Amino acid sequence: MLNGAPVTTQDIDLLVRDTKANRRKLARFAEEIGGSSPRRVSELSNVEYIDGDLAVPVEIHFNRIAGGLTFSSVRSRAQLVAVGGEKLAVAALADVIRSKEAANRPKDRAVLPILRDTMEVKKKLE
Repeated sequence: MLNGAPVTTQDIDLLVRDTKANRRKLARFAEEIGGSSPRRVSELSNVEYIDGDLAVPVEIHFNRIAGGLTFSSVRSRAQLVAVGGEKLAVAALADVIRSKEAANRPKDRAVLPILRDTMEVKKKLE
């Protein structure tokens, strides 16, 4: 939705640099939203999650996401979007599509046609 696509996801994905300061911020964030402390999905993954009594779980990706996209590359193309009085850097729709193509999970494949159509419409409007 933040990219203008008429679909919502079942979680919130955060892509952050893996630093001690960011890990402290994520722990505070988890506490503020009433979630669990960030926990690793598996020992083989650089993904952690925050869950608990939340409307949607939060997935934290450190340094990179599927599709070979790094924090720096995604951040360089991100757009600032105002959400609840805060400004968030939101991944460009092309990066979201690339990541979902690489992840290739059923839930990703289901939304790809809508995301691609949205990107085409946005290009025509530019």
